[in-house]
Amino acid sequence: MSDPEAYLKDYVPKAQAAIKAAGGKFLAAGGKTTTIEGEPPKSRVVIQQWDSLEKVQAYRDSAAFKDLLPLRNKMAKFRSFVVEGVPQ
Repeated sequence: MSDPEAYLKDYVPKAQAAIKAAGGKFLAAGGKTTTIEGEPPKSRVVIQQWDSLEKVQAYRDSAAFKDLLPLRNKMAKFRSFVVEGVPQ
């Protein structure tokens, strides 16, 4: 993050609202991270839950996501992954 205060104030609320409106849920967002084994994460970790890969892709193709890209890219570098869940 280039400016953590601006990131939390200017980007996070807009991104969270857009993700929730598209059906995403937050399971963790920037809380304390404890390394158990291996390399620690670079910085902030966010875990989202989506009903399907198609919904994630639809959000990332949406105008809401694309409108946030200039601010997002200015504020931080991201690494994003989708992991298929297991039946509960």
